[in-house]
Amino acid sequence: MEEATPPWVKYPNYPPGDTFWRQSGEIYLHYVWRPYWDSLKSEQQGVYLKKWDVPDVWQKFYFDEEFQKWLESTDDD
Repeated sequence: MEEATPPWVKYPNYPPGDTFWRQSGEIYLHYVWRPYWDSLKSEQQGVYLKKWDVPDVWQKFYFDEEFQKWLESTDDD
């Protein structure tokens, strides 16, 4: 699978949680970047994040397990 540009690089003007990611950016995030990310092994994910210099806001929003648990607990079903 070809390496996908991370969303914070492809769309730098839209922070995580912005409505953009539920509209226009959702297609890229869920059908391009996320499948690529999920295809990586844990070690490869670490290399990818260092290579692409993940901003702190993205680090917390997408890659912090405790924050993810909290998000899931506040999700309206």
